[in-house]
Amino acid sequence: MRYIIIGGSAAAISAVEAIRSIDKRSPIDLFSDEKTPLFSRVLLPYYVAEELTKPLLNFRALDFFEENNITAHIGVRVKEISADAKTVQTETGETFEFDKLLLATGGKAIVPNIPGIDKEGISTLKTMADADRVYNLKGKKAVVIGAGSIGVESCISLMRRGLKVTLIEQLSQVLPTVFDDEAASIIKAVVEEMGIEVLTGERATRFTGNGRVQGVVTSTREIECDMVVLAVGVRPDITLAKGAGIEIGSLGGIKIDKQMLTSIPDIYAAGDVCETFDVARNTHFINAIWPMAVEQGQVAGLNMAGQTTEYGGSVRMNSIGNFIGFPAMSMGVTHPQECTYVEEDCHFQEIKTRSKNTYKKIILKNGCIVGAIFVGQTQKSGIITALLRKQVDVTDFIPVLLSRNLNFMDILPLVRRNADRFTEPEFKELMDTGL
Repeated sequence: MRYIIIGGSAAAISAVEAIRSIDKRSPIDLFSDEKTPLFSRVLLPYYVAEELTKPLLNFRALDFFEENNITAHIGVRVKEISADAKTVQTETGETFEFDKLLLATGGKAIVPNIPGIDKEGISTLKTMADADRVYNLKGKKAVVIGAGSIGVESCISLMRRGLKVTLIEQLSQVLPTVFDDEAASIIKAVVEEMGIEVLTGERATRFTGNGRVQGVVTSTREIECDMVVLAVGVRPDITLAKGAGIEIGSLGGIKIDKQMLTSIPDIYAAGDVCETFDVARNTHFINAIWPMAVEQGQVAGLNMAGQTTEYGGSVRMNSIGNFIGFPAMSMGVTHPQECTYVEEDCHFQEIKTRSKNTYKKIILKNGCIVGAIFVGQTQKSGIITALLRKQVDVTDFIPVLLSRNLNFMDILPLVRRNADRFTEPEFKELMDTGL
């Protein structure tokens, strides 16, 4: 058996480990167009903030490839996949054969078509090369465009390095895809208290400067700056998949089945590049987050090595608390209107509690949790995640779930009532306690 892995991040490494858990000897060739291997993308803002050095960004030891008998082609871009010949060709002209192949090419940072976008001092923050570029930019004033998680973390990173930072978001709130407006207003206030200027409802229309960026013109003003970080989102990197004739889904990601197999036999996909079944939405979606990539890579790797395994589905989860110093997280859907697939007989409920420093919201669909937001207090949110994944009716337990003192034992009757869905050993052990 000859394996080829294209990609070098969470899904790819997880797949390698899954394959090696079954198949210790077959050759594995891994191709990554990143020149720096084994770093965690989610930690790049800490590197920019000078809070972590490069060695501390690694999520596996540097001898990982040697220890696992992997031939790693680092900094090598795969140019083409031939599904018929079962080969890949690199940009350097070399050809490699495979029996099983994994596409874990992740996502590409979106670069908006704004006049002046090609000026020096403007960068995305997706790759290590991006991080090095942003890290080495000189100046006193920065603008970050896009107030998603990467945008908020980027502006805090630059602020911690002593820069005056302005955050621009064209929508009406920060973190628009992962929090509702009430939670976002709390987080915006926390970010502003750090000294960051936050402008929502404004759109960047032009960059000024003669060769090097000197300002950002928005729909209402011009902001002087020495650098700009673009954080307007990512989209699946499907270039190789399209070239190989692999079916692409309606959301722009690779379509896969429950075993992470694409439309072409022996070619799998995992991570940010593919659309997976979303448990909360009850349809396929792109949940481009690290934990889901790890899960999907593991399932793909096991199937590539011959152990039939099905992926149970993804759940979007976002936490920004570590970076802003204030606990805040969300999971699943955060607005019922996101569920555009909804059948007519679906009934939604939004249950909220709010105090001076905390905000909690749980969204139910026909009594089952499909989304939740926790701001100010996120302890025991793992219980909510477990209930969301199991899709059990929690109608009778809402006061308990919103309680500040929520404990797993509080929902033990609910777990016992739905024992057929809580089949994992940890749940069975709890149910056998006799409590």
